[in-house]
Amino acid sequence: MILQLLLANLLELGIGIGVASLLRLPLGASYLAGLGATGILSAHLALIHITFGWWALLATCALSLGLGRRFGDIPAVQIRRPRLGLIGWASLLALGALLVHAWPVFRAKPLDNYDAWAMWGMKAKALTLFGWVDPHLFAASGAQPLHLDYPLLVPSLEAVTARAMGHFDSEAIHLQFLLIGVAGIAAFYAYFRDSVSRRLTWVWLVVLAAAPAFVGQLLTAYADIPLALFVGAAVLAAASWIARGAVGFPLAPAFFLACASLTKNEGVVYAAALLIALLIATRRLRAVIVTGLLVEATLLPWQVWLAVRHVHSDTILTVHSLEVRHPGIAPLALHALLRPALSLDTWPLILPLFGVAVLLARATHVAVFASAFVVAAFLGLDWIYVVSPLEWSNYLSYSGDRVIDGALVGAAVLTPLLATRRASRIGTP
Repeated sequence: MILQLLLANLLELGIGIGVASLLRLPLGASYLAGLGATGILSAHLALIHITFGWWALLATCALSLGLGRRFGDIPAVQIRRPRLGLIGWASLLALGALLVHAWPVFRAKPLDNYDAWAMWGMKAKALTLFGWVDPHLFAASGAQPLHLDYPLLVPSLEAVTARAMGHFDSEAIHLQFLLIGVAGIAAFYAYFRDSVSRRLTWVWLVVLAAAPAFVGQLLTAYADIPLALFVGAAVLAAASWIARGAVGFPLAPAFFLACASLTKNEGVVYAAALLIALLIATRRLRAVIVTGLLVEATLLPWQVWLAVRHVHSDTILTVHSLEVRHPGIAPLALHALLRPALSLDTWPLILPLFGVAVLLARATHVAVFASAFVVAAFLGLDWIYVVSPLEWSNYLSYSGDRVIDGALVGAAVLTPLLATRRASRIGTP
């Protein structure tokens, strides 16, 4: 069963290699890109009664690699042996030790966290059994409290994994989340590789992977860390685009933002924050508009399905929820969001070190982008609680420490870029 899970993920890696070639992503980001592309495709096909199983995985992998070979640049020549010093080897061993320690824990963890069992896992099991988004469940009024409006990338990935294993295993499914974490760390390394010193790269990857909130929230089988990993990759891709002079259109950030937006509703907030930050840092209005349209095009099928089935959202900004329902609570909500962000028990020192790095790289376009993104992200998350019809203090108590993951992972991956001397020498786009 585990071998089948690994084989499915190997095919998703193959899909990602083709996507990385087409979008000119670094090779190390292929795994995360493949998971995102598989999640998007399987989620959209499920809307039209098409099940994404072994044959679809094989066909998509072959098609992706073929298109990458034909129209992209399969980066075989970029595979080179990394030069690791003492710190690099020690950090790599630490990452390996974390993975070895985590594997049996994730393998045996029951699906006992409420949202994982009642919402994400329920949808994943339904997709596994039904093979599609059956409106008798996914649009049922009795199931509305389970946030039916949340998009389906994560449940679809879980369903692909479950079909690969032969059935939905409520314990082994956690391994897919651990592999998503591996894919995210690999993507971050790929972006750091040519922009950050090797010592800082490896040490910072260990800091991020060992953060209590990173491993702890992955283990819950919630969608918050997968969302944060897509946001982090989008942030790094955007910073890379800025560093290259902001020429052309930021297709790589658009892809990862599309993955984020189809992972959780809060992904739209992060997408808006990143686009605002890009506009402030580069003033490339047309590029930002195109990026936003690409993200919206990816999200549109799910939005149409929700509209047709009359499934409404009570957790995110929509045309029908722009009314300020809790006037005056914005400062309180922002304080409640910042408290876990600054806690040593969740993301230790991430925000303070990010602030120092911004000061070190001040007056550069990447520093402007980084600070604008983090500020816009927190303000956007704050606004969710101001306009939500849910009782705001209760809503904050069970979601506030998780919705901030994208902002903190984004800040974390930007920190070494800002701290390195190369970031301080970035020219004007």
